[in-house]
Amino acid sequence: MFDTIYGWFSSLFGGDLDSYLLGRICPTDTTEESWGASHYVMYGLIALGIALAVMLIYYYVINHPRFNKWWSWMLMMLLVGVSNLLVGAGITLGDLGAGEIGDCMINSENGGIHDYNCWMFGLANFFLSAIFFILFSFAFKWWSTNCKRTPV
Repeated sequence: MFDTIYGWFSSLFGGDLDSYLLGRICPTDTTEESWGASHYVMYGLIALGIALAVMLIYYYVINHPRFNKWWSWMLMMLLVGVSNLLVGAGITLGDLGAGEIGDCMINSENGGIHDYNCWMFGLANFFLSAIFFILFSFAFKWWSTNCKRTPV
């Protein structure tokens, strides 16, 4: 599921990083043995978890009339997005720096994986987590006592 969802954003961060995150060891090797576990599941679950946690905090912990405004909801969505941008870029940059990503991915004939690709993956993670936050908000806001009309 997450492979497909992140695949919609793969043109943003590049095919080589997409191949790595899908679990491929080298982009040119298509044998079954060249595939590992998909990294997208981890990123997707983190994005879902952060979006759900912040939504619950906004609607059920903060839940104050002063925060029943569109701008406070937007700040929470930005918090979710920026958190997931840093998670997505940080982990992939860490993998790149630690040598987890093989040389065949870094020096690929398609351009390879560089810091820019990692930050663009973070941006894709930003957008995806914002979508999760919006969906959670519309699904669970109705039981909030003070913020159930936000973001309208």
